Amino acid sequence: MLLLVILYVGVVAYSAVQVVKTAPGVGADTVQLESNDTVGILTSFTLTNPGLFPIQQFALHFRILNGSDIPLFSSTVSSGSIAARASSVLPIDLYVPLTTAGTSLLTENQYLQWNVWGNATYGYLFPVSIGVQTARSWGAPFDNLSAEIGTPGAANGSETIPVTVTFSNDASFADAGTLVFQVVPVAGSTCAEGSFVMNVPPGDPYSSTEQVPIASGCDFLGGHVTAEFVGSGYTVPFPPEAIP
Repeated sequence: MLLLVILYVGVVAYSAVQVVKTAPGVGADTVQLESNDTVGILTSFTLTNPGLFPIQQFALHFRILNGSDIPLFSSTVSSGSIAARASSVLPIDLYVPLTTAGTSLLTENQYLQWNVWGNATYGYLFPVSIGVQTARSWGAPFDNLSAEIGTPGAANGSETIPVTVTFSNDASFADAGTLVFQVVPVAGSTCAEGSFVMNVPPGDPYSSTEQVPIASGCDFLGGHVTAEFVGSGYTVPFPPEAIP
């Protein structure tokens, strides 16, 4: 009996080593802006069990860092069990918050570091862990976004200022919606506000100028421009941009 136990443990241990050597297969990404101030990343992982025993209580852990190695997001997804000599495709929905470091996803192309590891029990006996690290290119939907304020002028008897918005849509989806902005002085009420209606396909640059009325006597120098993008079912705020 003892010999059988030792033999069983040895076979399980050998199979467990084969499992640990097998890294998950990473699927392609689908990316979109979501209504809860997040970037939704839909992907999949193919998990293969080359051993002779089932993998049980398997859970995948995710940690994503931006191009400056600042953590953006972490999450755990459970996948149940995987039978011996079988594979399982696990769909993954990740929602990265567009707050603090996450705002860089809107305006900066970069490489994201994906750290993924899985913990499980193998053969009813051994704890096992497998992992994969990968760098994935990120195309920002508003790469190098800039809102420039021009020299005040006059139109129809009112003082106006030209506001020019430029960026490149390097994301995999269109920027379809309205960019709403406000010109805010150092102190006091908003000087001017306006909007740009746009539908920018993936890979296209954007540049447009609007003449907007400015409040009489409003000094916007040294202030800032605030903006948000309103799409279908979501609103995305941008960090303020200083006015020289």
